[in-house]
Amino acid sequence: MKKILAVALCTLTAALALTGCSSKFHGTWKSVAIEEGGTKYTADDKDYGDMVDGFMVIEIESGGEGTIKASGKSKDMEWEADGDTITMTVDGDDQDAELKDDKLVLELDGTKVYLEKDE
Repeated sequence: MKKILAVALCTLTAALALTGCSSKFHGTWKSVAIEEGGTKYTADDKDYGDMVDGFMVIEIESGGEGTIKASGKSKDMEWEADGDTITMTVDGDDQDAELKDDKLVLELDGTKVYLEKDE
């Protein structure tokens, strides 16, 4: 009985540890900058700020599900976290993003999108 209890506690501890690691991704992330061709445009940019500000929103929910909204379209997604990297799957396609300096950074066809967590 003690052996079964010990295994159950170890399993629960490991599950909670993994959940805690991925919880840093939970929440709503909004685009704050886009970098293309070596030029970075921010939400504060007078010419491109509106485009950057509404470019992308990612909602990461617990349980490995969420939503990506970009260019007025919304898609459901599934996700998995591994350290500071999250892999989001939309319509069977995987997209990795990395957590750097409190920003979620993903690259789409050579264009980097920087997202900040909406508190």
